[in-house]
Amino acid sequence: MEYNLHRTVNLSNVSKIALSQVLIALLFVSTSSATTADVSKTKFATSHGAALNKLLAQIKITGKVTDQTTGESLIGVSVKVKGTASGTVTDINGNFTLNAPEDGTLVISFIGYTTVEVPINGKTTLAIKLQSANKGLNEVVVVGYGVQKKVTVTGSVTSVKGEELVKSPAVNLSNSIAGRMPGVIATNASGEPGYDGSTISVRGINTLGSNAPLIVIDGVPAPAGQTNIDRINPADIESMSVLKDASAAIYGARAANGVILITTKHGKLGKPDLSYTYNHGWAQATVIPKMANSTEYATMVDEIDLYNLPSQYWSDAWNAFKTTGSFTRPDNGAVTTATFSPTDFQKFADHSDPWGHPNTDWFKATLKDWSPQTRQNLQLSGGSENIKYLTSLGYENQDAYYKNSATGYKQYDLRLNVDAKVNKYVNTSVGVSGRQENRFFPAGEGASDIFRMLMRGYPYRPAYWPNDYLDRI
Repeated sequence: MEYNLHRTVNLSNVSKIALSQVLIALLFVSTSSATTADVSKTKFATSHGAALNKLLAQIKITGKVTDQTTGESLIGVSVKVKGTASGTVTDINGNFTLNAPEDGTLVISFIGYTTVEVPINGKTTLAIKLQSANKGLNEVVVVGYGVQKKVTVTGSVTSVKGEELVKSPAVNLSNSIAGRMPGVIATNASGEPGYDGSTISVRGINTLGSNAPLIVIDGVPAPAGQTNIDRINPADIESMSVLKDASAAIYGARAANGVILITTKHGKLGKPDLSYTYNHGWAQATVIPKMANSTEYATMVDEIDLYNLPSQYWSDAWNAFKTTGSFTRPDNGAVTTATFSPTDFQKFADHSDPWGHPNTDWFKATLKDWSPQTRQNLQLSGGSENIKYLTSLGYENQDAYYKNSATGYKQYDLRLNVDAKVNKYVNTSVGVSGRQENRFFPAGEGASDIFRMLMRGYPYRPAYWPNDYLDRI
């Protein structure tokens, strides 16, 4: 039986169908018997048919992958056809062979080299050269009293760029490094404005005493006792490195818990550059305690009243409390009155007396859902061959979590770095920094006192004085 393999088939309505199903439909549309068919001249109409023709038109490609710098053959390089699962790897001589569409693209990838995409364009032989991806190894890392390239660093050093720290919305710098530097642990125990710094440790706890690392800013170690980086403006930082184990030995015994090296920004050659950054965020308490409501609290208080009675009367007394609010002992006639009567429970439940029988959630009445915080920075930098400068002005404003709160924190900071070339033998640098911190508290009370009173607040006491209460007396 003969097949009409030169006819045009409309596939415009075919949207999701396997290639094998299309071929079967074309080959066996007229009969169910199996016969050899020549499909070399078969053509498909519409865009779907054109795609099938391209997919069927595959060519055999051979090639070789080498290092662009040394010319050495690369073994085990992945060679894949883009958009498909078809691929292979180079042999011991860097050669590969595979079938691919003549207008396809090969994706060449190898560890330590930059991935490239090579269009086939009908070529059957390809010579591919890969460039070593050593950009990260050429980055400069601050170590001790100098700098080294990553490729030459043998000690344990981790670093983070200042531009990464600025991305964090945290007002406190010690909270910005959490999760950004391996081996550095930042533990935060408070969210109070002005006292929300994290305790930083390098590779955990090392001693029973202080575990704080040594802080070094622009090569100057911090005085003894100053072990935090809380109030440094992140916008002023060029990079931050952490030295561990032997790499910190240059600083002696004070480096037993590691060293945090902070390099601030300096001016660069060029015209004056003025920049302004503004960051606005909102903070929220992580966990709010779930306290007992008025009904639950009254129930617990009445249960405590039972303890004044012999245990054999507890069941009868509890039933009496719920019905009459008092219990009379059958042995001596003594009367025990519950602190909260059934009428009190009814008013707690129906909210008919919001002043005399409220149901106060002190945390909800006191705390805001979100607390705003802002950070602003203005920088001017530039310089010539002989003198370079950078001036930075920063402002921070952090509000507390309380409604109508008098608690808050404001900071104003200034940094000036000047680098001058006196002559071809002498260079000098001058760095000046300062800040003003303003902390506000209601009547001198801190967060611990406020939260302690919130925990101890009675739910049956009103949080606000009713506006018309005096008129109703």
